[in-house]
Amino acid sequence: MTPESAVAKSNRVHRQMTPTVHSVVTEDGVTVALTRHATEVTHVAPVVLTHGTFSNGSLCTRLAAYLAQEGYDCWILELRGHGASQRDGFRADFEAFGLYDVPAAINAVRQHSGRSQVFLLGHSAGGLAFLMHLARRPAAQREAAGVITLASQATGAYTTWPGWMAGHGVQVGTALLGYSAGRAWRLGPEDERKGVFDAWFRWNRTRRWTGADGFDYMEALQQLTLPTWCLAGAGDRAIAPVEGCRRVYEAIGSPSKRWTVCGKAEGFTEDFGHARLIASRAAQREIWPRIKDWLLFTEMVDDT
Repeated sequence: MTPESAVAKSNRVHRQMTPTVHSVVTEDGVTVALTRHATEVTHVAPVVLTHGTFSNGSLCTRLAAYLAQEGYDCWILELRGHGASQRDGFRADFEAFGLYDVPAAINAVRQHSGRSQVFLLGHSAGGLAFLMHLARRPAAQREAAGVITLASQATGAYTTWPGWMAGHGVQVGTALLGYSAGRAWRLGPEDERKGVFDAWFRWNRTRRWTGADGFDYMEALQQLTLPTWCLAGAGDRAIAPVEGCRRVYEAIGSPSKRWTVCGKAEGFTEDFGHARLIASRAAQREIWPRIKDWLLFTEMVDDT
């Protein structure tokens, strides 16, 4: 390859890696943003990634870029009220992430890519949003090639002393302010709406992950049959303790599911905390390649 052709190839890859933003309108009329990262796509199923509370799509950007370089067509969903998605004009509701934002994103990616299935990869509340969607709509499993959740839990935040202190502090502050001041409290780049956290507080306080209509998500996850991988951070003791993440994993009925605690006792170089599980140099070295391998293995098994 001549120097000139090498430069041309480099410029071509750079142009292809420029993220493109797409707007999608959900069934209840809210506009959410989807940002695509792709170079030369060599894998069949696109990957839809999303973030958790107090966050936005920037949390997933580096992982999406990494997977895109490995040939995956990656789309980052920014949940309502976050990032470039619509921020006002709707009632704050945690369940709306899974009931409306996720299906709108999946449909848009399937239509744009022409693929029948997508992988779902969510951090924290983003993982819960994907699972809520699948629990409410069992038939939607045919649209998903597999699900990865990182630090996703709904009923275990108050089981440890750090978790109780953190949860109680945020709950009091939210009640006083009318919202959760994520930026001021250094919980993330976004403030969070009270309606979103009211549900999360209720689930963790009662140890029951139920909808406003009484729908039991844990029970419904028994009907999940697609490949699923749940990861927890050994050092995540307040937001998503290992026990809470494990409870979600155990509720899933899939015969093809995997459980991983990312900590020193399991051979990792650190006990990963909540955000470091997805966005850190250590995660880039130790977790991202495993995610890539799981996607590839799941894709290969599905083809057999």
